[in-house]
Amino acid sequence: MRYAELLELAPELREFTSRIPEDLDGRFQLRTYPAHTFIHQKDSPLERIGILLRGTFRVVNEFENGNVFMIETNEAVSFIGEVTLLAGAATTSVTIESVTDCLVASVTVALFDAWLQRDIQLLRAVSRHVAAKLYCSSYSRGERLFYSAKYVLLKYLVRQAEEQGVRSAGQVVLSKTRRQISEEVGLTEKTINRTLTQFVKDGVLSIQRGKASFSAGQYHRAQRELRVYMSQSRNGTAAGSQNPDM
Repeated sequence: MRYAELLELAPELREFTSRIPEDLDGRFQLRTYPAHTFIHQKDSPLERIGILLRGTFRVVNEFENGNVFMIETNEAVSFIGEVTLLAGAATTSVTIESVTDCLVASVTVALFDAWLQRDIQLLRAVSRHVAAKLYCSSYSRGERLFYSAKYVLLKYLVRQAEEQGVRSAGQVVLSKTRRQISEEVGLTEKTINRTLTQFVKDGVLSIQRGKASFSAGQYHRAQRELRVYMSQSRNGTAAGSQNPDM
């Protein structure tokens, strides 16, 4: 497949570059990954660079003890394997799993590297894309280390409630399972269960069908509690309730 055909499938690609050297073109392979399948796994050899044309995937780090930590989610247009290539590594450092059906175009690492070297617009755009993701990750990464588990979990739950429309609906039951929450916030399910139980006792939220639920009043109380937890952490008074997973 040629690059011009990819542009027809995903016009947003023009933000990265509108062309490819003629002698490198025509070698793209197109593949669809059904939802909840692996696109590539951690520690695998990097053989191809992918371009996500449609869909959403998540980037996770898998550990030998079975725990999984979700680093981020990405929507089209995004790249797969570009961080490993730019780092000069031979194997991938993360696992990428499709969240929805994903349409991915790919080329060999050697071809993509040659393209980067000959197209400064593409190099700058890909580098900026990587930097933006690292900026977001770096901005919030310290929270889990230096704030209490209560603050980390409640901030996540409040954000999920907002995304599900608690402000307009006045009542929401969060869609995330405790396993998903564990992967996305980096706390064990045991810690999440214990902390949710405490939130219920404090009247911050309710549990419906095993999932966290907010009424309008609980949502506003949760926002106030977040300010209290942050103040405690800043003043060093939350030392006894620091993240027990660390």
